[in-house]
Amino acid sequence: MALENIYQKVYHAVAQVLREQTLRSVAWRGIGGEAYYQANFNHSRSLAALASLAEDDVSLCHLAAGWYRAHAVMPQGALAAQSQPLIIVCHDLSAKLLDTLEKLQKGRLEAIVLFLDCSRRYVNKHPGRGSEPWFYTYPGVFAAARGLFYAPPVDSDDFNGLNRALRSLLTQKGLKILHILGSDRPSEVGNHNRTKDNSAPTDSQNETKAPSTKAKPSLAPTFEELALKYIASDLKERNLVSCLWTCRKDPGPFKALRGRLQLTSTDGVILQAIGMAVCGVHPLIVLSASDLPKVLNELFNTASFPITILLTDAGLIGNQNEPLSSANFHDLAMLRSFENIHVAVPGDEEEARSMLLNLLSAPEPGLLRLSSSSTVGLPRANQAVPKEKLCGRCLVEGSDLAFVCLGSVVYHAILAAHNLKTWGFKAAVYDMAWLNPFDTELLQKAIKTGRIITVEEHSTIGGLASTVSEYLAQNDLEDRVQLRTVGLMSTVNSPNLEDHGISMEALTQQAKIILGFQEGEL
Repeated sequence: MALENIYQKVYHAVAQVLREQTLRSVAWRGIGGEAYYQANFNHSRSLAALASLAEDDVSLCHLAAGWYRAHAVMPQGALAAQSQPLIIVCHDLSAKLLDTLEKLQKGRLEAIVLFLDCSRRYVNKHPGRGSEPWFYTYPGVFAAARGLFYAPPVDSDDFNGLNRALRSLLTQKGLKILHILGSDRPSEVGNHNRTKDNSAPTDSQNETKAPSTKAKPSLAPTFEELALKYIASDLKERNLVSCLWTCRKDPGPFKALRGRLQLTSTDGVILQAIGMAVCGVHPLIVLSASDLPKVLNELFNTASFPITILLTDAGLIGNQNEPLSSANFHDLAMLRSFENIHVAVPGDEEEARSMLLNLLSAPEPGLLRLSSSSTVGLPRANQAVPKEKLCGRCLVEGSDLAFVCLGSVVYHAILAAHNLKTWGFKAAVYDMAWLNPFDTELLQKAIKTGRIITVEEHSTIGGLASTVSEYLAQNDLEDRVQLRTVGLMSTVNSPNLEDHGISMEALTQQAKIILGFQEGEL
C-alpha cells in the first residue's frame, strides 16, 4: 500500500472526533499531518506548528506534556478533560518512548497516544524470545509492565471501530495508547459512508482474473545497506572489535558477530565504549544521525579514547517514514568542532570499508558517515582507495572547473562531468573523502581550475562548502576562485536529491552558470 494511506485514514477518523472537541490539540509526526490539521482546525490551541520542533517521538511527547501542564496553570483555569493533547506517533513503540510515557503518566499527564504501525510487524511476533530485540515483540506486554493503559489494536480500515476506540479513550483518565494497524489493502479514505452497490455484477465483474506472473519490483539497495553488508563481513575477522548497536533498525548482517554484538540504547553508550576501550577492545558504535546530538556532550568530554562511531541514516532518509531531522543534514557541522575526531564520508562501499579499517586501527576516535541514498545505476569509481593515508582522490581529470564532493553524491558529479564533455568542457571530480583531516593538497589542485562547485548531502552551512570557503578566505584566494555550493536545503522537506539540486542535470546547469553561459544558452 501507499505509505500515506494509513495516515490519511487516521487523519480522517481523528478529524471527525475533533470536530466535537473544539479545544483539543494534536501533535503530529505523520506525513502531511500538520498541514491536514492546520487546514481543518486552524485555531490558537494547535500543537501542529510546534510539533515540527520534535525530532523524535520522545521529544514529541515532552512537547505535548509541556503544552498540557502550561495550560493547567493558566489564570483562566485548568484544562478541561476534552482538551487533553492527542499525540500521533508514527514510529516504533520503543522502550525509551514507553519509559518516557511511564514517567509522564506518573506526572499525571492526560493524553492519548496513537501508535501508527504501518508494517504490522508487532502483532505477528511472540514475546519472551531472549534472542530477539525487545522491539520485535508485542508492545502491549511492555506497556502493561509499565502500568500504561494499552488499548487493543484497531485496523485502520475499520473506520467505525477507530472512531469508537477514540471516543472511548476520551472518557478515561490518564495516559492511553491506541495501537492502529496499517493495511495491505488499497486505501478507501473518505469512502466510509459510501453505500454498497447491490446491483447485479457485470460479466467483467464476475470474470476471475488469472494471477499475475509479473514479479514485483524490488527496492534498490541503498548505499548504506551495501556498506553495512561489506563492513560486517570485515568485522568477522577482527576479534577485538565489539559492536554497540543503538539503531532502531534490524542489525541485519551484524547478527553474524553474535557475542560481539550488543543491542543497547544511546543513554551512556559512550561510557560503555570507554569501558571497552580501556580493556583493549575497540568499540564500534552504530548510531543513527538523529541520535547524534544526544551523545555529543559525552563525546566531547572523552575525545581521547579509540572509539569509532558508524553513523547511519545521514543525509536524506531513504524510506522517508519520518520527517527529516535537522541532525540528518547538520551532523557534520556539529562534528567539525571536535578537532581530535577523524570524520570520514565515503563515496562508495569499497571506500567505506577502507575508511573503517583505518579508523579501527587509529589511536584517536573516529566517525564514519553513511548515507541512505541509493547509488544503484550510478557509475563507480575505478581509482584505488588510499589504504593508509587519510586523503581524498581525483576521480575525473579536468582543467575547466572542479566538482569538489563529499559522500555518495560524488557519482552525480561524475555524470555531470561526462555530460559536460559533450559541450567541450573538461570538468574534474574530486572526492574529498575526509572532512577531518581535510585534504588541502587535493583542494589546491581543484583551486587551479579557477572554478569550484561543492556538492554534499549535507547543509552548505557548516559542512564541505563552509570548509572550502574558510580555506579560501584564510589563504586570500577568494578573488582567484569562483565558488558555487550545492547541498541540502533545510526548507525543503523532500526525500529526493533532485529537489535539492543534486542531479546530473542540475549540476550541469550550475557548471554552465559558472562557465559564463547566459540564461538563453542553458
